[in-house]
Order: sequence, then C-alpha cells, then structure tokens
Amino acid sequence: MIGACQGCGACLLTCPEHAIRPAGGRLVVRHDRCTGCGECVEVCPVDAITEVD
Repeated sequence: MIGACQGCGACLLTCPEHAIRPAGGRLVVRHDRCTGCGECVEVCPVDAITEVD
C-alpha cells in the first residue's frame, strides 16, 4: 500500500486470500499470502494499491 490509503476496507473485503490487514490506521498487504490476483487493485477507490512483479 502507499500513503494514499484511506482505510476504507474495500480491498480487505475483496481479497480472496485474506492477505490484507489493518495496521496503524491503514491497510497493509501480507505478501506471504498475496497471490497477485489484482482484485484489491480493481476495487480501491483512491488507487492506493499497485501491483508489483
């Protein structure tokens, strides 16, 4: 996640692997659980998530 995250929770609710968790007032990706499906990227209303190769 980047600084634009507003903590709305859309990605948290969408992630099929439960790889996103709250931390310090924002949401962070648990890279050990993320499969790179991109569903969180699609639902983020502020484009705070980018896919990493």
